Amino acid sequence: MHKNIVVAVDGPAGSGKSSVSKEVAKRAGLQYIDSGALYRAITLYVLTNCGEDFTQDDVSRLLNDIRLKQFFNDDGSCTTYCNGVDVSEKIRNETVATHIGKISDIVVVREYVNSLMRNWAKDHSIIVDGRDIGTVVFPDADIKIYLDATVEERALRRAKEYAQKGKNIDVNELKVQIARRDQQDINRPYGALRIAQDAIYIDTSAMTQQEVIDYMYSLVCDRIHSNYRT
Repeated sequence: MHKNIVVAVDGPAGSGKSSVSKEVAKRAGLQYIDSGALYRAITLYVLTNCGEDFTQDDVSRLLNDIRLKQFFNDDGSCTTYCNGVDVSEKIRNETVATHIGKISDIVVVREYVNSLMRNWAKDHSIIVDGRDIGTVVFPDADIKIYLDATVEERALRRAKEYAQKGKNIDVNELKVQIARRDQQDINRPYGALRIAQDAIYIDTSAMTQQEVIDYMYSLVCDRIHSNYRT
């Protein structure tokens, strides 16, 4: 018998955590948890019930009414349910994006989501990405990975993503936005972006996405095989 494993993937915004983690999950047969979607679902619920002038007390009260579930699909997508309703599309709107930062910085919200993910990990081998997964959420994760890339490279990747959607965004402006986001994430009072001491650091600046996926997959496979041996 082998025990379930937890793969924690951290890194700054735009480092490609979600896209590569989903591919590794598909190849290795892991459950991928979209932690960002969970925070978005809570944000949507708060906005729906309180509007944009919500308080922390409102959020704390509403958490008692929220029931979240998430499923990782064969095509690599995630379906997120809030109180039995599929909110996967609704949580991607601009209003949610505007307010998610305020919601996700509330300690009781982070504790709620962290507890949810820990409970899911009891029944499944998972891979989850974020900024404090290996330091706060799963400090005893079987594999901790920190994905990084230069601000310049992350800006270029974001610009390419926008271009594929028909949007032309100035790369220099993206650099400024990403650098500002990095400072915000590093200096957050709770759940700040940190590199776990035992994390495997991967600078992806000069790597293709496939190279990153292959490397992470090899790390996961090694761990799975070691579990079988023990």
